[in-house]
Amino acid sequence: MIPMFNKLTVPWEWWTTYWFKLTPLFNLAMSRMIIVGSQLFYLLVPGRDGTIVSQLVNNSQLPDFLYNPLPILKIILLPFGLNHPPPVVLLLVILALTIITGTFGLIGLSTNLNLIIFAIGNILIQAYIYSFGALYSHSQALVMISLVILALSPAGQVLSLDDLRRRIRQNCQRKSVDTFDIQQEKSHLARWPLLLIQWMFAIIYLDSAMSKLLKGGLDWMNGYTLQYYLWQDGLVWDRPLGIWLARQHTLAMLSSWVAILFEATFFFVLVFPRLIWFYIPLGICFHTGIYIAQNAPFLKYIPCYSVFIPWAELVGNMSERRRLDGLTHNPEIIYNKSDNHCLTIITVLSYFNWFNRLTFRDLQTQQSTQSDNMAEIVPDDYKKPLYLVLPSGSKRKGFLAFRESLRYLPPLWLLYPVLSLPFISKISANLYKSMESRQ
Repeated sequence: MIPMFNKLTVPWEWWTTYWFKLTPLFNLAMSRMIIVGSQLFYLLVPGRDGTIVSQLVNNSQLPDFLYNPLPILKIILLPFGLNHPPPVVLLLVILALTIITGTFGLIGLSTNLNLIIFAIGNILIQAYIYSFGALYSHSQALVMISLVILALSPAGQVLSLDDLRRRIRQNCQRKSVDTFDIQQEKSHLARWPLLLIQWMFAIIYLDSAMSKLLKGGLDWMNGYTLQYYLWQDGLVWDRPLGIWLARQHTLAMLSSWVAILFEATFFFVLVFPRLIWFYIPLGICFHTGIYIAQNAPFLKYIPCYSVFIPWAELVGNMSERRRLDGLTHNPEIIYNKSDNHCLTIITVLSYFNWFNRLTFRDLQTQQSTQSDNMAEIVPDDYKKPLYLVLPSGSKRKGFLAFRESLRYLPPLWLLYPVLSLPFISKISANLYKSMESRQ
């Protein structure tokens, strides 16, 4: 290879390796669910300015001469030829569509398409609210950009209905359940979305620190500046804690130094990832504190911190710790692989078996090996599509086996009390009986 060309390729290889290194898709999927879920919460639950619906209705009643659309709003509305404020009915329809597509994006149904519509809907709604001379809250910018990045990423390749349906279809076609571990499934395209949002955090915090220092110098950290803002926001938003802190000069000075040091050095987490266990808790306390004291709307940053967390590694460590503690005697699920409905159920259970707390064995293999558990199963029980043998030796069949297995799958814990309701339990048990009758 030509030496000069080789020198040019080395930086390019480093650059591509940095952004496109094999990364667990699980990390990206968890960030998708947390960020999208938190934004849906924001759209549905009243905030400091009321509900989103009330904000849209109130803005629609303002005089048209106050309407000064942001550039991004002009771009989105350009295909519709709207040079005047859009009617409130249209805005409410867009809000409803945004909530629906966000819900689909959260559960991973047609993930990328719904996330794109969800991101555009959020941007349009927020830009409209800010197009009437309102004070801008730049806390929304990071969330909006994050939604766009997630929509363009493979955020739905795992932990999604799209992926689960694909696996169910494959297992039913093969008449078997392959062991899989979604935490370990990786992609070269799973790293860049997380890194890009991480870099935005670093830049935003560094810009905030530099802005304070350039405008106020070291005087910004003398405590009096923060006391002023605490008094102002505490009185405007009726925040007793803010008013109390405004009287504590020493505490205000210490808080000023902590804020500057946090923002100015946050980028270190990109160089030393282990520092997230110091900076992320500190950031959560930081934003929660200024929300309680000043009603500052930066709580939206906290869900976005999820891009820093190595979710797959955490789940793997918990499973490994359980193995080292000797807690490896798992309940055993015995299933009939010739029944498609049973294969569907087993695929779902296996999909959420993140901590390896369940063991799966097909009926035909067990019959040939005659394990200890199978030796105690009478011939009539072979007709059951699902059979759970607990570590204590007790057994569950059919619907009871499925419901009991949920207790060993933390992601599905909420389903257990639902399926324990009398009428739900009766309906589900009847469904299982109909499955058995078709065998």
